[in-house]
Amino acid sequence: MNPRILPLVPVGAAFIAMLAVSAGAAPPTSSRQTPSGQWASPQVAWEKTCARCHTTGVGPELRARALPPEYITSVVRNGLLAMPAFPHTAIDDASLEGVARFVSTSKLPKPAAKR
Repeated sequence: MNPRILPLVPVGAAFIAMLAVSAGAAPPTSSRQTPSGQWASPQVAWEKTCARCHTTGVGPELRARALPPEYITSVVRNGLLAMPAFPHTAIDDASLEGVARFVSTSKLPKPAAKR
């Protein structure tokens, strides 16, 4: 092993241990969630979690596609391709069902007026 790299091994191991510990930590609760962990509304849950990818080009646009809520729920729980699975600890069933209905029936927002 290269002697110059040897001092970095403990630092790398500590970093990996830190990632493992943080990966098992409970997701932070948002000020938009109720004390029980449920989101205030399906739209808030969409805006604070899903929209980060699905309105920025990272993931596909889901609104205005009339996707069945059951399909949305299944993909969220199980993941699909680059979409990670979201367990019950990340979003409860009632909130997920609300988000699925919201997305299934939503329309695309109108573009902002040009000045």
